[in-house]
Amino acid sequence: MARKPTEEEIRAMLLPNGRTIGEELAALDAVSRLLDSRFGMMGVNFGLDSVLGLVPIAGDVATGAAGLHALVTAWRLNLPVSASIGIVWNLVFDTVLGSVPVAGDVFDIFFQSNRKNFRIVQKHLIHRAEAHAASVRTRN
Repeated sequence: MARKPTEEEIRAMLLPNGRTIGEELAALDAVSRLLDSRFGMMGVNFGLDSVLGLVPIAGDVATGAAGLHALVTAWRLNLPVSASIGIVWNLVFDTVLGSVPVAGDVFDIFFQSNRKNFRIVQKHLIHRAEAHAASVRTRN
């Protein structure tokens, strides 16, 4: 039985767009960290989603729009519809509950929808890479 590719091998795999899986994940990781966990205070990580959420309506709209980066990435990489559904669910849930004054800002700190969406894209890309590696092994 052939071995599974290592994480390093997976990250080095080229996608049809010419970028590697590692490059795609790094770009999405940077955006999701900025929005959800870039800053910290008293052991609690938070990002621009929580800070901008303090601005009524405009802050939640802006961070909701920025959160669409994960959805666009999923579409661009032709990930399964289930990935897009999960991402949309997280965005809607975060935007609706995050728009509640004060309580929504606390919710944003702990829900971190952008990190969840990063993990959805990561899971699907890794699964695709492993399936591709397995199909290449069976052809040889």
